Amino acid sequence: MRNLKNQLQELEELLELHHGQLNTEVRAAMKQKIDLLKEQADQADAASRGRIASEAVRLLASVLSIVTNVMTLLE
Repeated sequence: MRNLKNQLQELEELLELHHGQLNTEVRAAMKQKIDLLKEQADQADAASRGRIASEAVRLLASVLSIVTNVMTLLE
């Protein structure tokens, strides 16, 4: 479980690092989702942790996709 919490913390840090490339609504929605996943991780059993980790990976993919697209546009 500690590993999942660390991953969620790193995801939150990544979001903060690239917050300038996201509009306010997207950033707020992603932050809210990360907070929800953190709450769920505290109460999760093994099966639920897998689902939470999967959601975190999808959120990470979204952040990376947005950042990559913005960087490509800026080139």
